[in-house]
Amino acid sequence: MAPRVLVTGATGAVGRHLTRRLLEEGAEVRALCRDPARPLPDGAERVIGDLTDATSLHPALKGVDRAFVLLTDDAGAAFAQAVNDVGADSLDRLVLLSANAPDGPEHDNPLFRKHVLGEARMAASGVPTTVLHPGPFASLALGWAPAIRVSGVVRVVHPDLAVPVIDPRDIGDVAAVALLGSDRAPAGGTLPLSGPQRLDVRARVRTLGRVLGRTLRVERVGEDEWVRSVSGRLPEWYARALMGVERHLAEVEPAVVPTVRRVTGREARTFGEWAEDNAAAFRA
Repeated sequence: MAPRVLVTGATGAVGRHLTRRLLEEGAEVRALCRDPARPLPDGAERVIGDLTDATSLHPALKGVDRAFVLLTDDAGAAFAQAVNDVGADSLDRLVLLSANAPDGPEHDNPLFRKHVLGEARMAASGVPTTVLHPGPFASLALGWAPAIRVSGVVRVVHPDLAVPVIDPRDIGDVAAVALLGSDRAPAGGTLPLSGPQRLDVRARVRTLGRVLGRTLRVERVGEDEWVRSVSGRLPEWYARALMGVERHLAEVEPAVVPTVRRVTGREARTFGEWAEDNAAAFRA
């Protein structure tokens, strides 16, 4: 019998691709959405709910065998409560999209705390859980799109920060393998994920310029100036927390890991591939 899988965040970059992959593999997919108008792949069952509201998740959880869970700003408390309310008897696996966040008082960052706390709450649910720890998403470059369209100048605080950014589709592919059951992605394990190459901001912007046929520039700015520049789309606390994440990444220098290849049987997508597939977002 095909598994029935709940996908939270089903209209996002990871969830949309994951939903499509699960359907291709013959799974029954229940897609959790807040917005009933957002499109879903054909064949997915839409359920309306909010990951921060446990009661709204009850109908979504009933009768599902497995679930893909995004950590929300309440650090998974509502989902864990909903599992407890409904009962976990039918659930035999969770796949949790988290991050490799440091713990301890020296890492007092709300984004780190969210992931550490969320993983603990999912573990307390008693459902076998595979935790995904991806590095920074390639799609974070979409935040540069307005500046690239208007001026061709990308202003960042840490232009030399090199990280192995990962295509969200690779995360979805790994999640699909884990949800469908495989020794390559065992329940109870943690899978670090990365792209195939460490690239700094300058290298990524050069790649975008090549794809777009334009000369783009990178300028270093101070943290306060950057926080002001994003104030229209990010609250100040969140922008400051992101800067804390970047400082941490500069300290630990995250490595390239072969997990995508080991789990899926193919190489991780390059940033260039992601840029080619998303070039329209950067064109005026």
